[in-house]
Amino acid sequence: MRRQAALAALLLAALSLVCSGSAWAQTAASSAAAAPALNLYAVEIKTGPGWDAAKPPQEQLHFREHSAHLKRLRDAGQLVLGARYADKGLVVLQAVSAEEAHAMMQQDPAIQGQVFTYALHDFNVFYGGAVQAKRRSP
Repeated sequence: MRRQAALAALLLAALSLVCSGSAWAQTAASSAAAAPALNLYAVEIKTGPGWDAAKPPQEQLHFREHSAHLKRLRDAGQLVLGARYADKGLVVLQAVSAEEAHAMMQQDPAIQGQVFTYALHDFNVFYGGAVQAKRRSP
């Protein structure tokens, strides 16, 4: 995220130099400055009271809708990372505020139906790295 912000600032600076003095450059600079900063939020997802222990995950109520919701968040660039561990799920969301991140989660039909519950926490990266998705066997 820092790399993207630095690149955006560099591009904006170059654009300002090329178009210095023009109204367009001033508008672009003020728009970039007005864009709200995005924060990261860790969302721990657990099974809720609507979970049916007699059914596998893919047969749970709203499971397909839950997967579709996560895909929409990913496609929109709001879901940065998704993983499972033990009997929990973890997603990292990018949002302007905790309220916005909560709103994203509240749109999930499986959350609404209490198949899953979630806890949202600030996610402050102190050591950046790269996480690769595990390859699935065919």
